[in-house]
Amino acid sequence: MKKNLLVSLCLGTVFAVAAQANASSCQINSGAYAGISAGLSAQSGKSNFVNSTNGGAGPQIVQNTHNASLSKNSMAAALFAGYGMKFSGFWAAAELFYQLDRLNTKEEMTLSGNNGNTLKSSSTGAYGAAVHLGFVPNNNCIAYAILSVEARRFNVKFSDTADPVNIQAVLKKSYTSIAFAPGVGVRFALSKNISLRTEYKYAMHRSKKLSATGTAAGVTDVVTIKHKPQVHTFNVGVVYSF
Repeated sequence: MKKNLLVSLCLGTVFAVAAQANASSCQINSGAYAGISAGLSAQSGKSNFVNSTNGGAGPQIVQNTHNASLSKNSMAAALFAGYGMKFSGFWAAAELFYQLDRLNTKEEMTLSGNNGNTLKSSSTGAYGAAVHLGFVPNNNCIAYAILSVEARRFNVKFSDTADPVNIQAVLKKSYTSIAFAPGVGVRFALSKNISLRTEYKYAMHRSKKLSATGTAAGVTDVVTIKHKPQVHTFNVGVVYSF
């Protein structure tokens, strides 16, 4: 992930410098804007797995625990639209966005000496709103902080595919998570109506507890997963000002 992110950052810097070099007679003004962007999304975080069993009248006993890492990179594309205001050297904007990416992770686990235990996590796309607050070092450049909120749907699945008798419970859950996603950005004018921007955002999704129960031969298995994903996004976008 670090290598891909570094490449994206370098490309964004090259585009930004090129934009600045050709924008001496242009400037970014207040008003509505819309655009598209492309870049990289990277999922990180972890899933804490616990399997416990209850043999009927007996007490519940923890059988297995496992800490799974969430790590997946994906190409990302986004559509956005907003309204910005420039005043006294400062910049403020509000925008809506939709981002398309595909973050699917899969980890094979060995539990109680048995292979074939599979934990999967997937998410496709996010949407939300953002506020930009920054300053204007010159008329054709804006540097800003991003305060955004993103909503993203996650799908989590655990199954014992090799020996289902070992762990009877199969977990298959979906949920929508809303996360605070701060970041930074910079925008350069290319022409009267066209500008280029680069942004980095970090979506901090909260931990979600998921559980499932399965029973066979008088034994009850409970699977519990604490799913805590995080999503890093870096993109380069083209903005059209109306």
